[in-house]
Amino acid sequence: MQEATLGYDVRIDFPAVPLFLQYKLPELMTRASAFEIANSLCPGLTLEFFRIALMRRDVSDQHRHLIDWETRYPGQVFYAAPCLRDCPAFNNAYNAASVASRSVLFSPAQIGPLPDDKVHTIAYKPGLSYGYFCSEPRQIEAETFEGLTARLSQKFKDKNVRDFRATARRRRSVGLCSKPRLRSGDRRKMPLPEGCGRRCRRLPRMVQLCSLIASKRSSTFW
Repeated sequence: MQEATLGYDVRIDFPAVPLFLQYKLPELMTRASAFEIANSLCPGLTLEFFRIALMRRDVSDQHRHLIDWETRYPGQVFYAAPCLRDCPAFNNAYNAASVASRSVLFSPAQIGPLPDDKVHTIAYKPGLSYGYFCSEPRQIEAETFEGLTARLSQKFKDKNVRDFRATARRRRSVGLCSKPRLRSGDRRKMPLPEGCGRRCRRLPRMVQLCSLIASKRSSTFW
């Protein structure tokens, strides 16, 4: 429900550099009859290439929500499109924690609002610095995960982000003190840290995830 109403899967309300990724399942295009290349509509795009479909406007507000989030967090909200041609390739990338590094990222804001309720897709190919938003092909920028992490790593030099480690340690100490009550399943009576809302009741797990962000382990996903 959260994905449909807000546009993303997980949000962690701690001081950090937020990153919103909406993964899409790609379709591998192997035939010259694909409309993107049948009439040379997408210069530079050749077989084999990938295609992902966006949620239709009349089915979900996901795309609009992602644009809204990117307005608040410029350059930190993306569609993530893997470049993995089959299940064995995905399994190998998953086991090697390299799904992200083998994905292409597209900005919802650069795509812009969907013009109608029809199906719209993005065509892309590994190695290209751009993809095509269709059905009327329009070139859009494709960003690699390596480029993204290099760019966002500069944000970790900001004082507010550097203080995140201390914040995570404080939250962890509170979570450890509350651990017996977590085990008993009595979460209604568990004391919450100052300024922490109801969503922080699963605190030890939240702190673990946030610590991964603070240590910039960009290959870790949840």
